[in-house]
Amino acid sequence: MGWTMPRKPRRDMTEWLLTYLGPAQVGNIRGVGRPVTQAERDRDAALVDGFERVVGPDGRAFLVERAPADPE
Repeated sequence: MGWTMPRKPRRDMTEWLLTYLGPAQVGNIRGVGRPVTQAERDRDAALVDGFERVVGPDGRAFLVERAPADPE
């Protein structure tokens, strides 16, 4: 009997595709994420309130700063 290679756990197709096509991520893709802090929620709300998504004539999307509302 000769030497045999140890068996590796088999990955499913989605996990295999994520290796090449998925977003860049340092951590474990199957791990539990950390909770979102209140500071992160506030920052996200400020970005949503301060910018607007606009699609240009060429079809590309970009963000523009919202004009301040006129207090009347």
